[in-house]
Amino acid sequence: MVYKWIKRNKLVFIVLVLAGAGILLAVTSKFGKPLFSTSKERLLSSIKREKKIKELRKKSDKESQLREEEVPVNVFRVARGTFQDTLSAMGTVKGGSEIELRFQVAGMVKSFDFREGDKVSKGEVIARLDQNDALLKLKQAQIELEEYEKLYSIGAIVKSKLEQARLAARLASSEFEKTYLRAARDGIIGDKNAEVGEFITPNVKIATLVNLENVVVELGIIEKEIDRVFLGQKVTVNVDTYPGIDFTGRVSNISPLIAGKSKTLTVKANLDNPGGLLLPGMFARIKISVFEKENALFIPSDSLDRSTGEFRVFVVGENNVAYAQPVEVAYLSSDYAQIAGGIEEDELVVVEKPEALADGKKVRIIEVKEYGEPEEEVSMIGEEGEE
Repeated sequence: MVYKWIKRNKLVFIVLVLAGAGILLAVTSKFGKPLFSTSKERLLSSIKREKKIKELRKKSDKESQLREEEVPVNVFRVARGTFQDTLSAMGTVKGGSEIELRFQVAGMVKSFDFREGDKVSKGEVIARLDQNDALLKLKQAQIELEEYEKLYSIGAIVKSKLEQARLAARLASSEFEKTYLRAARDGIIGDKNAEVGEFITPNVKIATLVNLENVVVELGIIEKEIDRVFLGQKVTVNVDTYPGIDFTGRVSNISPLIAGKSKTLTVKANLDNPGGLLLPGMFARIKISVFEKENALFIPSDSLDRSTGEFRVFVVGENNVAYAQPVEVAYLSSDYAQIAGGIEEDELVVVEKPEALADGKKVRIIEVKEYGEPEEEVSMIGEEGEE
C-alpha cells in the first residue's frame, strides 16, 4: 500500500525526505552533538565526568589537609601607652578630721535643728541653750555701761570705773554668745548625743563635726599583698553614688599590725573631696597604683612563654607563620607585662598559646584583641588575616 503511494507520489516523498534531513542537520548543528549518541560516545562522556569529580575531590581534600595543619590562635596587638599595675581593695569613707561639739556653759538645750549626716557651713548655729538668764545679764550690763559713759563725760567718775563697766558688758556679751554652738568649719553632723530639753554641762559632748574638705578611706590589705603597699602611693576611689567619677589621694597611714581572722593590714588614704561629695560611711572601691610608667610597651601576661627558661612570645609574621621571639620583661603583673625589648608596637603576639603551636608553624587567626577594648568588642578578622 505504502509502496504504491510512494510510486504514485515520488516527487512528494523526495521533498519530505529532504526536509527531514534538513531539520536533523539543523538540530545537530545547534546543539553541537548528534541527537542519538552511540554507546561508545556515552562511555567516553561518563569517564570524563568521573575524572573531573575525582580531581575536584582531590583538590578539596588537599585544602582540608592544609587547613587542619594551621593552628587556630587568638592574638593581641602590641600596644604602647601608660602601663599601670594596680592593687584592688574595698573600703569605707571616713571623715578627714572630727571635732567634738560642746557648749562652753551649762544650760538646757533650747534648739537643735540638725540630724546626724546633715551638712553645716562654717559659722552656722548648730544648737542653742536657753538664753533667758544670759540675755538678762547682757541687758543689765549694757544699761550700766551707758550710765557710766554719761557720768564719765561730765567728770562724775574716774576712767577706771568706766573701764570696769565696759569689761562687764563684754563679759556679758561673751556669756550670751556661749549659749550658741556654731560650726567651726564646713562639715557634717555625726554622733548626735543631746536632745532639746536636756540639761548639759561643758563636759558633755553633744555631737561631732566631721570635716568634708578632706576625707579618709580605710581599707584592708591581705597579708600576701602587704609588701606592695607604701606611703605616698596614688589611690583612686569610686563610689556607687557617683559612677564614673574618680576621687584621688595618697596612702597616708599603714598599720603596723595584722589584725583579725582575715589577717588584713589596715591602710588609710587621704582623699581630696571637692564639693563635699564623699560622705562618711560610703562604700568605696579602691585601686592603689603599685607601678606606673608612661610610654611603655606592654602585652598580656598570658602571651609569655617560659617553657625554654627564658621569656619569649610567638609573633605572627608574613603568611600567618608564627615564630618564637625572645623578649625582655621589665615588669610583670597578673594581667600585663611591660616589655623593654624584643618586639615592636602593633606586632601580633599569640595569647593563651595552644599546645600545638611551635616555631615556624602556620596559624589561623580567630580574633585580634586590642588594649582597652571590652571582651565583647574585640575586632574580628578572617582566616587570611584581613578584617
